[in-house]
Amino acid sequence: MVLIIAGTRPECIKLAPLVRRLAGHDRLRLVLVNSGQHCLAVRRTFAEFDIRCDIELGELPRFDWLGASHDHLRVELRAVLDRIRPAMLIVQGDTLTSYSGARAAHDTSTVLAHVEAGLRTDTISDPFPEEWFRRRIARYASIHFSPSASATRNLLAEEVDARSIHQVGNTSIDSLWTLLAEMPLAPPAARARDTVLVTLHRRENHDRNAGIVCDALIALTLARPDLRVLFPIHPNPRVSATVHRRLEVHPAFDLVAPMSYRDFVFKAAAAALIISDSGGVQEEAPHLGTHLLVPRSNTERPEGIETGWVQLVRADREAILEAALEKLAAPTMRPVPIDELAPFGDGNAADKIVHVVEQTLLQHAHA
Repeated sequence: MVLIIAGTRPECIKLAPLVRRLAGHDRLRLVLVNSGQHCLAVRRTFAEFDIRCDIELGELPRFDWLGASHDHLRVELRAVLDRIRPAMLIVQGDTLTSYSGARAAHDTSTVLAHVEAGLRTDTISDPFPEEWFRRRIARYASIHFSPSASATRNLLAEEVDARSIHQVGNTSIDSLWTLLAEMPLAPPAARARDTVLVTLHRRENHDRNAGIVCDALIALTLARPDLRVLFPIHPNPRVSATVHRRLEVHPAFDLVAPMSYRDFVFKAAAAALIISDSGGVQEEAPHLGTHLLVPRSNTERPEGIETGWVQLVRADREAILEAALEKLAAPTMRPVPIDELAPFGDGNAADKIVHVVEQTLLQHAHA
């Protein structure tokens, strides 16, 4: 039996291809758990992929500090592992759910597999807590599913056993490839682009930095009055309160609720520019043919930068405005094809993961 846990919307998007393949497997039984971290968002996002969780924990209570949230989730997930006793637990990415699950796996001596392992920036405190989480998860994992060449190098540099590292690509590209196969995009030159798509959610862009981004967006609409800004707002009040206060009085802005995965992808592909601190969007934008500005000081996805479609920009009004105007004036480029040379994989990561999981559990069964 394989148990997968998810607690946030990005985890669901990236785990959906793996969940669907394991759910249809003839020899592996899957149990899918909603950790309760963002309970409703998980339920809704998985529903977009026609997936329902087998176990849904209660909504994570609001605690005053991150450690208390971790302690609560660790206890809850440990209880699930004690009751289910899976042969393997799979966690994804760098979330509180993933780290708490890793600790619970260690507590119960459960084999841990980490999807999207090896992403690193150059400092443990930025971004916080994601960078700290993923470095700690690596200490507990027995199997590391690396999404990229740089991630594999990072794991090897940390002296992770090379035999435990499997470079499979990123499952986000599986989801994107499936969607684009169903509804192909128009060529970039044929798209009417009059919208800037914006998302903010990461901790380093709460409060003051959210205000800086808003000020830059106002300046952009004054410099380019032909543009509208579409801003799906993250529910965290440290982002949403600032965005509403700064932007809702300006007619060029459409402030909307978080969008479905399908709608977001097609809005992103149709946009003149994306401004987002999302890791997943860094993986998707090169394939959509839309330039992306990332308001962060670093990135754990250098391959995106190397494509020419992704650019880091510091949280500064003039820096964001200048970079945005430059990208809006840039000539049309060819999107990166999803193939064996793609930086984040060829869209078959889930199949590769299932193969490794199956082989690992068969070996354990015969040991």
